[in-house]
Amino acid sequence: MKKSTRALVGLVVIDAVIILGAAWMIWQTKSGAWRAPDEAAAISAITTTAGGAIGIVTVLLLMASWMHRKRGN
Repeated sequence: MKKSTRALVGLVVIDAVIILGAAWMIWQTKSGAWRAPDEAAAISAITTTAGGAIGIVTVLLLMASWMHRKRGN
């Protein structure tokens, strides 16, 4: 497998893990397993943080994939 393809596969896997983790945390908050003073604010914080993490990971791995393709890997 080429390095550029590995970077894209890694991007999908890491993004999926972040999405699943955020969904689990939201489910824990909504079910009452995790108590939050303001449930809406907690869910907003979870989704904002997950979205930021996905954005950073996506940009970094797309740049890595692009650089590997540029070099012929």
